Amino acid sequence: MKNTQLSISAIVLGVLALVVGALYLANILLGYHPTRAYIAFGVGAILLLIGIVGMVVSRPKGPA
Repeated sequence: MKNTQLSISAIVLGVLALVVGALYLANILLGYHPTRAYIAFGVGAILLLIGIVGMVVSRPKGPA
């Protein structure tokens, strides 16, 4: 897999983790689990940062 694909997949997984955290915290579909919600928020934020940094670092450089 290319670095761009890995970065995009990290961003998508991060967004999904944030959604799951919101569902846990709001007691929708999954029940009320505040500890799991905060863990999901943390994991989602870390994955988003990894994806964004990966996109910036692996950006191809143009001609100088």
